[in-house]
Amino acid sequence: MTAVVPPEHAVHRRLRAAPQSVVVLSLAVLADVEQLTHRLVEVIVAENPSYSGPGHTPREDLQHSCRDNLLRILQWLTGTTDPGTDPFDAPRATGQRRAEQGMPLESVLHAYRLGYRIIWEGLVSQARADGGVDGLVEAASEVWAIVDEFSSIVANSYRETEAEFVRRDDHRRDALLDALLEGRGAERTVAADAATALDLPEHGRFAVVVLAGEDASRPAGSALREAGMRVAWRNRTDREIGVVWLGRAEPSDVVGALQCVPGVRAGVSPAVDGLAKVDVAHRLAETALRALPTGEPLVGELDARLPGALVVTAPDLSARLVRRALGGVLDLDRDERTVLLDTLRSWLDTGGSAGQTAARLCCHRNTVLNRLRRLEGLTDRSLERVDHLVEWSLALLALDVLPTERAPRAVASR
Repeated sequence: MTAVVPPEHAVHRRLRAAPQSVVVLSLAVLADVEQLTHRLVEVIVAENPSYSGPGHTPREDLQHSCRDNLLRILQWLTGTTDPGTDPFDAPRATGQRRAEQGMPLESVLHAYRLGYRIIWEGLVSQARADGGVDGLVEAASEVWAIVDEFSSIVANSYRETEAEFVRRDDHRRDALLDALLEGRGAERTVAADAATALDLPEHGRFAVVVLAGEDASRPAGSALREAGMRVAWRNRTDREIGVVWLGRAEPSDVVGALQCVPGVRAGVSPAVDGLAKVDVAHRLAETALRALPTGEPLVGELDARLPGALVVTAPDLSARLVRRALGGVLDLDRDERTVLLDTLRSWLDTGGSAGQTAARLCCHRNTVLNRLRRLEGLTDRSLERVDHLVEWSLALLALDVLPTERAPRAVASR
Protein backbone atom coordinates (compact mmCIF):
# COMPACT_ATOMS: atom_id res chain seq x y z
CA MET A 1 0.00 0.00 0.00
CA THR A 2 1.36 3.42 -0.96
CA ALA A 3 0.49 6.42 1.16
CA VAL A 4 -0.49 9.62 -0.60
CA VAL A 5 2.48 11.99 -0.66
CA PRO A 6 1.53 15.68 -0.64
CA PRO A 7 3.51 18.01 -2.92
CA GLU A 8 6.81 18.77 -1.20
CA HIS A 9 6.59 22.50 -1.88
CA ALA A 10 3.29 22.65 0.05
CA VAL A 11 5.12 21.49 3.17
CA HIS A 12 8.10 23.80 2.58
CA ARG A 13 5.75 26.79 2.54
CA ARG A 14 4.61 25.96 6.06
CA LEU A 15 8.10 25.55 7.52
CA ARG A 16 11.10 27.84 7.68
CA ALA A 17 14.67 26.72 7.87
CA ALA A 18 15.98 26.49 11.43
CA PRO A 19 18.01 29.49 12.71
CA GLN A 20 21.79 29.14 12.51
CA SER A 21 22.08 28.80 16.27
CA VAL A 22 19.81 25.74 16.13
CA VAL A 23 21.64 24.32 13.13
CA VAL A 24 24.90 24.28 15.07
CA LEU A 25 23.29 22.60 18.08
CA SER A 26 21.44 20.08 15.90
CA LEU A 27 24.63 19.04 14.10
CA ALA A 28 26.11 18.04 17.44
CA VAL A 29 22.96 16.12 18.39
CA LEU A 30 22.85 14.45 14.96
CA ALA A 31 26.29 13.00 15.55
CA ASP A 32 24.83 11.15 18.56
CA VAL A 33 21.74 9.78 16.73
CA GLU A 34 22.51 6.12 17.50
CA GLN A 35 22.62 6.75 21.24
CA LEU A 36 19.48 8.88 21.02
CA THR A 37 17.71 6.04 19.18
CA HIS A 38 18.60 3.55 21.92
CA ARG A 39 17.31 5.92 24.62
CA LEU A 40 14.12 6.60 22.73
CA VAL A 41 13.31 2.91 22.23
CA GLU A 42 13.81 2.23 25.94
CA VAL A 43 11.60 5.16 26.95
CA ILE A 44 8.81 4.19 24.51
CA VAL A 45 8.73 0.56 25.70
CA ALA A 46 8.75 1.69 29.34
CA GLU A 47 6.10 4.41 29.04
CA ASN A 48 3.80 3.18 26.27
CA PRO A 49 2.08 -0.18 27.00
CA SER A 50 0.94 -0.52 23.38
CA TYR A 51 4.57 -1.08 22.38
CA SER A 52 5.21 -3.78 24.96
CA GLY A 53 1.92 -5.68 25.29
CA PRO A 54 0.52 -8.57 23.22
CA GLY A 55 0.80 -8.01 19.47
CA HIS A 56 3.23 -5.14 20.01
CA THR A 57 5.46 -3.66 17.33
CA PRO A 58 8.58 -5.83 16.88
CA ARG A 59 11.64 -4.35 18.63
CA GLU A 60 13.63 -4.27 15.40
CA ASP A 61 10.81 -2.39 13.66
CA LEU A 62 10.58 0.11 16.53
CA GLN A 63 14.36 0.62 16.51
CA HIS A 64 14.40 1.21 12.77
CA SER A 65 11.42 3.60 12.92
CA CYS A 66 12.87 5.62 15.81
CA ARG A 67 16.21 6.05 14.10
CA ASP A 68 14.65 7.07 10.78
CA ASN A 69 12.39 9.68 12.36
CA LEU A 70 15.08 11.14 14.60
CA LEU A 71 17.41 11.29 11.62
CA ARG A 72 14.90 13.06 9.38
CA ILE A 73 14.02 15.67 12.02
CA LEU A 74 17.66 16.41 12.76
CA GLN A 75 18.47 16.52 9.04
CA TRP A 76 15.71 19.08 8.57
CA LEU A 77 17.01 21.15 11.48
CA THR A 78 20.55 21.04 10.09
CA GLY A 79 19.59 21.44 6.44
CA THR A 80 21.46 18.24 5.53
CA THR A 81 18.66 16.26 3.88
CA ASP A 82 20.03 14.63 0.72
CA PRO A 83 18.78 16.26 -2.51
CA GLY A 84 15.98 14.23 -4.06
CA THR A 85 15.11 12.60 -0.72
CA ASP A 86 11.63 13.03 0.68
CA PRO A 87 12.36 14.64 4.08
CA PHE A 88 9.08 13.26 5.42
CA ASP A 89 9.34 9.66 4.25
CA ALA A 90 9.95 8.40 7.80
CA PRO A 91 6.73 9.73 9.40
CA ARG A 92 4.71 8.60 6.38
CA ALA A 93 6.15 5.09 6.57
CA THR A 94 5.66 4.98 10.35
CA GLY A 95 2.03 6.08 10.15
CA GLN A 96 1.33 3.47 7.49
CA ARG A 97 3.05 0.60 9.34
CA ARG A 98 1.44 1.36 12.68
CA ALA A 99 -2.01 1.47 11.10
CA GLU A 100 -1.30 -1.87 9.43
CA GLN A 101 -0.22 -3.28 12.81
CA GLY A 102 -3.38 -2.03 14.52
CA MET A 103 -1.49 0.28 16.88
CA PRO A 104 -3.80 2.99 18.31
CA LEU A 105 -3.08 6.37 16.77
CA GLU A 106 -2.82 7.99 20.20
CA SER A 107 -0.04 5.54 21.08
CA VAL A 108 1.78 6.41 17.86
CA LEU A 109 1.55 10.14 18.56
CA HIS A 110 2.64 9.57 22.16
CA ALA A 111 5.76 7.79 20.88
CA TYR A 112 6.42 10.79 18.63
CA ARG A 113 6.11 13.16 21.57
CA LEU A 114 8.65 11.08 23.44
CA GLY A 115 10.97 11.33 20.45
CA TYR A 116 10.64 15.10 20.35
CA ARG A 117 11.37 15.22 24.07
CA ILE A 118 14.57 13.25 23.47
CA ILE A 119 15.63 15.66 20.71
CA TRP A 120 14.77 18.75 22.76
CA GLU A 121 16.68 17.42 25.76
CA GLY A 122 19.66 16.83 23.48
CA LEU A 123 19.46 20.36 22.10
CA VAL A 124 19.14 21.86 25.58
CA SER A 125 22.10 19.82 26.88
CA GLN A 126 24.25 20.89 23.93
CA ALA A 127 23.14 24.53 24.31
CA ARG A 128 24.16 24.55 27.96
CA ALA A 129 27.53 23.08 27.07
CA ASP A 130 28.05 25.70 24.36
CA GLY A 131 26.46 28.60 26.24
CA GLY A 132 23.74 29.00 23.63
CA VAL A 133 20.60 28.50 25.72
CA ASP A 134 19.25 31.97 24.94
CA GLY A 135 19.51 31.33 21.19
CA LEU A 136 17.71 28.00 21.53
CA VAL A 137 14.88 29.57 23.52
CA GLU A 138 14.43 32.28 20.87
CA ALA A 139 14.26 29.60 18.15
CA ALA A 140 11.88 27.29 20.06
CA SER A 141 8.89 28.18 17.90
CA GLU A 142 10.69 27.13 14.70
CA VAL A 143 11.75 23.84 16.28
CA TRP A 144 8.26 23.02 17.46
CA ALA A 145 6.78 23.98 14.09
CA ILE A 146 8.89 21.17 12.61
CA VAL A 147 7.73 18.85 15.39
CA ASP A 148 4.09 19.70 14.63
CA GLU A 149 4.60 19.09 10.93
CA PHE A 150 6.05 15.62 11.51
CA SER A 151 3.18 14.82 13.91
CA SER A 152 0.64 15.94 11.33
CA ILE A 153 2.24 13.84 8.60
CA VAL A 154 2.38 10.66 10.68
CA ALA A 155 -1.27 11.14 11.71
CA ASN A 156 -2.41 11.78 8.13
CA SER A 157 -0.53 8.74 6.86
CA TYR A 158 -2.08 6.61 9.60
CA ARG A 159 -5.60 7.82 8.79
CA GLU A 160 -5.14 7.37 5.03
CA THR A 161 -3.98 3.80 5.59
CA GLU A 162 -6.82 3.13 8.00
CA ALA A 163 -9.32 4.56 5.49
CA GLU A 164 -7.92 2.28 2.79
CA PHE A 165 -8.44 -0.70 5.10
CA VAL A 166 -12.03 0.39 5.65
CA ARG A 167 -12.56 0.67 1.87
CA ARG A 168 -11.10 -2.80 1.38
CA ASP A 169 -13.22 -4.21 4.19
CA ASP A 170 -16.33 -2.55 2.74
CA HIS A 171 -15.54 -3.98 -0.69
CA ARG A 172 -15.06 -7.48 0.74
CA ARG A 173 -18.20 -7.10 2.86
CA ASP A 174 -20.25 -6.06 -0.20
CA ALA A 175 -18.81 -8.94 -2.24
CA LEU A 176 -19.77 -11.49 0.42
CA LEU A 177 -23.24 -9.99 0.81
CA ASP A 178 -23.68 -10.15 -2.97
CA ALA A 179 -22.62 -13.80 -2.89
CA LEU A 180 -25.36 -14.55 -0.34
CA LEU A 181 -28.01 -12.64 -2.28
CA GLU A 182 -27.01 -14.42 -5.50
CA GLY A 183 -27.42 -17.87 -3.97
CA ARG A 184 -23.83 -18.82 -3.30
CA GLY A 185 -24.30 -19.21 0.44
CA ALA A 186 -24.18 -23.00 0.15
CA GLU A 187 -20.65 -22.86 -1.29
CA ARG A 188 -17.85 -23.88 1.02
CA THR A 189 -16.93 -21.14 3.54
CA VAL A 190 -19.07 -18.42 1.89
CA ALA A 191 -21.71 -18.27 4.64
CA ALA A 192 -19.08 -18.53 7.39
CA ASP A 193 -16.94 -15.78 5.86
CA ALA A 194 -20.00 -13.61 5.36
CA ALA A 195 -21.06 -14.10 8.97
CA THR A 196 -17.69 -12.84 10.16
CA ALA A 197 -17.57 -9.89 7.75
CA LEU A 198 -21.19 -8.84 8.40
CA ASP A 199 -21.10 -9.43 12.16
CA LEU A 200 -24.08 -11.78 11.90
CA PRO A 201 -24.49 -15.37 13.07
CA GLU A 202 -24.11 -17.98 10.35
CA HIS A 203 -27.10 -19.92 11.65
CA GLY A 204 -30.38 -18.62 12.96
CA ARG A 205 -33.51 -17.02 11.55
CA PHE A 206 -33.21 -14.29 8.95
CA ALA A 207 -35.51 -12.12 6.87
CA VAL A 208 -34.65 -9.82 3.99
CA VAL A 209 -35.95 -6.28 3.58
CA VAL A 210 -35.94 -4.55 0.20
CA LEU A 211 -36.39 -0.77 0.30
CA ALA A 212 -37.43 1.09 -2.82
CA GLY A 213 -35.28 4.09 -3.74
CA GLU A 214 -32.25 5.32 -1.82
CA ASP A 215 -31.24 6.90 1.50
CA ALA A 216 -33.79 5.03 3.62
CA SER A 217 -31.45 2.38 5.04
CA ARG A 218 -30.10 4.62 7.82
CA PRO A 219 -33.45 5.38 9.53
CA ALA A 220 -34.71 1.89 8.69
CA GLY A 221 -31.60 0.33 10.22
CA SER A 222 -32.02 2.44 13.36
CA ALA A 223 -35.64 1.35 13.71
CA LEU A 224 -34.70 -2.33 13.35
CA ARG A 225 -31.86 -2.07 15.85
CA GLU A 226 -34.14 -0.38 18.36
CA ALA A 227 -36.47 -3.36 17.94
CA GLY A 228 -33.61 -5.70 18.86
CA MET A 229 -32.65 -6.89 15.38
CA ARG A 230 -29.32 -6.69 13.53
CA VAL A 231 -29.12 -5.85 9.86
CA ALA A 232 -26.48 -5.69 7.11
CA TRP A 233 -27.23 -3.40 4.16
CA ARG A 234 -26.32 -3.61 0.48
CA ASN A 235 -27.08 -0.52 -1.59
CA ARG A 236 -27.87 -0.80 -5.27
CA THR A 237 -29.03 1.65 -7.91
CA ASP A 238 -32.73 1.79 -6.99
CA ARG A 239 -32.84 -0.63 -4.06
CA GLU A 240 -31.45 -0.97 -0.55
CA ILE A 241 -31.36 -4.56 0.61
CA GLY A 242 -31.16 -5.47 4.29
CA VAL A 243 -30.33 -8.93 5.65
CA VAL A 244 -32.01 -8.96 9.06
CA TRP A 245 -31.09 -11.36 11.85
CA LEU A 246 -34.41 -11.85 13.59
CA GLY A 247 -33.31 -13.49 16.81
CA ARG A 248 -36.63 -14.15 18.54
CA ALA A 249 -38.52 -11.62 16.41
CA GLU A 250 -40.83 -12.39 13.50
CA PRO A 251 -41.11 -10.81 10.02
CA SER A 252 -44.22 -9.04 11.30
CA ASP A 253 -41.98 -7.30 13.86
CA VAL A 254 -39.80 -6.11 10.98
CA VAL A 255 -42.89 -4.67 9.32
CA GLY A 256 -43.93 -2.97 12.55
CA ALA A 257 -40.51 -1.38 13.01
CA LEU A 258 -40.34 -0.13 9.42
CA GLN A 259 -43.84 1.30 9.53
CA CYS A 260 -42.50 3.82 12.05
CA VAL A 261 -40.12 5.21 9.41
CA PRO A 262 -41.82 8.04 7.47
CA GLY A 263 -42.14 7.57 3.72
CA VAL A 264 -40.55 4.13 3.58
CA ARG A 265 -41.67 1.66 0.91
CA ALA A 266 -40.47 -1.87 1.57
CA GLY A 267 -41.06 -5.56 1.00
CA VAL A 268 -40.34 -8.05 3.77
CA SER A 269 -39.68 -11.75 3.24
CA PRO A 270 -40.76 -14.69 5.39
CA ALA A 271 -38.15 -16.05 7.79
CA VAL A 272 -35.49 -18.44 6.49
CA ASP A 273 -33.01 -20.58 8.41
CA GLY A 274 -29.37 -19.57 8.06
CA LEU A 275 -27.38 -17.20 5.86
CA ALA A 276 -27.14 -19.89 3.18
CA LYS A 277 -30.84 -19.34 2.36
CA VAL A 278 -30.76 -15.55 2.22
CA ASP A 279 -31.10 -15.66 -1.59
CA VAL A 280 -34.55 -17.25 -1.25
CA ALA A 281 -35.61 -14.57 1.21
CA HIS A 282 -34.24 -11.89 -1.12
CA ARG A 283 -36.38 -13.05 -4.03
CA LEU A 284 -39.47 -13.20 -1.84
CA ALA A 285 -38.82 -9.73 -0.40
CA GLU A 286 -38.50 -8.32 -3.94
CA THR A 287 -41.82 -9.96 -4.80
CA ALA A 288 -43.42 -8.51 -1.67
CA LEU A 289 -42.23 -5.03 -2.68
CA ARG A 290 -43.59 -5.42 -6.21
CA ALA A 291 -46.92 -6.61 -4.77
CA LEU A 292 -47.50 -3.24 -3.07
CA PRO A 293 -49.84 -0.75 -4.76
CA THR A 294 -47.67 1.36 -7.04
CA GLY A 295 -46.31 4.63 -5.73
CA GLU A 296 -47.57 4.36 -2.16
CA PRO A 297 -45.23 4.46 0.89
CA LEU A 298 -46.15 1.09 2.39
CA VAL A 299 -44.41 -1.82 4.10
CA GLY A 300 -45.62 -5.25 3.01
CA GLU A 301 -44.83 -8.70 4.32
CA LEU A 302 -45.03 -11.34 1.60
CA ASP A 303 -47.43 -13.60 3.48
CA ALA A 304 -49.87 -10.71 3.79
CA ARG A 305 -49.60 -9.93 0.08
CA LEU A 306 -49.82 -13.35 -1.56
CA PRO A 307 -52.59 -12.52 -4.09
CA GLY A 308 -50.61 -9.48 -5.24
CA ALA A 309 -47.46 -11.61 -5.33
CA LEU A 310 -49.19 -14.07 -7.66
CA VAL A 311 -50.22 -11.20 -9.92
CA VAL A 312 -46.76 -9.62 -10.21
CA THR A 313 -44.96 -12.92 -10.76
CA ALA A 314 -47.09 -13.53 -13.89
CA PRO A 315 -47.55 -10.01 -15.29
CA ASP A 316 -48.52 -11.06 -18.82
CA LEU A 317 -51.20 -13.45 -17.58
CA SER A 318 -52.38 -10.82 -15.10
CA ALA A 319 -52.70 -8.19 -17.82
CA ARG A 320 -54.72 -10.65 -19.87
CA LEU A 321 -56.93 -11.37 -16.86
CA VAL A 322 -57.58 -7.64 -16.41
CA ARG A 323 -58.73 -7.30 -20.00
CA ARG A 324 -60.97 -10.38 -19.89
CA ALA A 325 -62.45 -9.75 -16.43
CA LEU A 326 -63.16 -6.04 -16.83
CA GLY A 327 -63.87 -6.02 -20.56
CA GLY A 328 -65.84 -2.99 -21.71
CA VAL A 329 -65.30 -1.10 -18.45
CA LEU A 330 -61.75 -0.35 -19.58
CA ASP A 331 -63.05 1.26 -22.75
CA LEU A 332 -65.12 3.87 -20.93
CA ASP A 333 -63.91 7.42 -20.43
CA ARG A 334 -61.74 7.98 -17.36
CA ASP A 335 -64.35 9.42 -15.00
CA GLU A 336 -67.02 6.81 -15.75
CA ARG A 337 -64.50 3.98 -15.58
CA THR A 338 -63.24 5.23 -12.21
CA VAL A 339 -66.75 5.41 -10.74
CA LEU A 340 -67.60 1.83 -11.75
CA LEU A 341 -64.28 0.37 -10.61
CA ASP A 342 -64.44 2.19 -7.25
CA THR A 343 -67.95 0.86 -6.75
CA LEU A 344 -66.88 -2.70 -7.52
CA ARG A 345 -63.86 -2.40 -5.25
CA SER A 346 -65.92 -1.10 -2.32
CA TRP A 347 -68.63 -3.74 -2.86
CA LEU A 348 -66.01 -6.53 -2.75
CA ASP A 349 -64.27 -4.97 0.28
CA THR A 350 -67.56 -4.87 2.22
CA GLY A 351 -68.37 -8.51 1.49
CA GLY A 352 -71.03 -7.69 -1.08
CA SER A 353 -72.99 -5.17 1.01
CA ALA A 354 -74.73 -2.59 -1.16
CA GLY A 355 -75.65 -0.55 1.93
CA GLN A 356 -72.10 -0.31 3.25
CA THR A 357 -70.82 0.44 -0.23
CA ALA A 358 -73.34 3.28 -0.56
CA ALA A 359 -72.19 4.70 2.78
CA ARG A 360 -68.56 4.59 1.69
CA LEU A 361 -69.25 6.25 -1.64
CA CYS A 362 -71.79 8.74 -0.29
CA CYS A 363 -74.54 7.69 -2.66
CA HIS A 364 -77.91 5.85 -2.55
CA ARG A 365 -78.05 2.05 -2.25
CA ASN A 366 -80.01 1.85 -5.50
CA THR A 367 -77.25 3.79 -7.25
CA VAL A 368 -74.79 1.10 -6.16
CA LEU A 369 -77.06 -1.66 -7.46
CA ASN A 370 -77.49 0.11 -10.81
CA ARG A 371 -73.72 0.46 -11.19
CA LEU A 372 -73.20 -3.21 -10.36
CA ARG A 373 -75.76 -4.28 -12.95
CA ARG A 374 -73.99 -2.12 -15.50
CA LEU A 375 -70.68 -3.78 -14.56
CA GLU A 376 -72.24 -7.20 -15.15
CA GLY A 377 -73.35 -6.13 -18.60
CA LEU A 378 -70.02 -4.58 -19.61
CA THR A 379 -67.92 -7.49 -18.36
CA ASP A 380 -70.18 -10.46 -19.09
CA ARG A 381 -69.67 -11.52 -15.48
CA SER A 382 -72.16 -12.30 -12.71
CA LEU A 383 -72.26 -11.09 -9.11
CA GLU A 384 -73.56 -14.54 -8.17
CA ARG A 385 -70.59 -16.59 -9.41
CA VAL A 386 -67.62 -17.11 -7.11
CA ASP A 387 -65.15 -17.60 -9.98
CA HIS A 388 -66.23 -14.30 -11.52
CA LEU A 389 -65.78 -12.55 -8.16
CA VAL A 390 -62.27 -14.02 -7.90
CA GLU A 391 -61.44 -12.77 -11.40
CA TRP A 392 -62.73 -9.30 -10.55
CA SER A 393 -60.72 -9.23 -7.30
CA LEU A 394 -57.49 -10.26 -9.02
CA ALA A 395 -58.09 -7.84 -11.89
CA LEU A 396 -58.54 -4.91 -9.52
CA LEU A 397 -55.42 -5.96 -7.63
CA ALA A 398 -53.49 -6.13 -10.89
CA LEU A 399 -54.52 -2.56 -11.71
CA ASP A 400 -53.04 -1.51 -8.36
CA VAL A 401 -49.73 -3.36 -8.45
CA LEU A 402 -48.74 -3.81 -12.08
CA PRO A 403 -46.66 -1.06 -13.71
CA THR A 404 -48.77 1.21 -15.87
CA GLU A 405 -47.23 -0.13 -19.05
CA ARG A 406 -48.26 -3.70 -18.14
CA ALA A 407 -51.77 -3.02 -16.82
CA PRO A 408 -54.38 -2.18 -19.49
CA ARG A 409 -55.64 0.84 -17.58
CA ALA A 410 -54.52 3.85 -19.60
CA VAL A 411 -57.08 3.36 -22.35
CA ALA A 412 -57.68 6.51 -24.39
CA SER A 413 -60.86 8.32 -23.40
CA ARG A 414 -63.67 8.32 -25.90
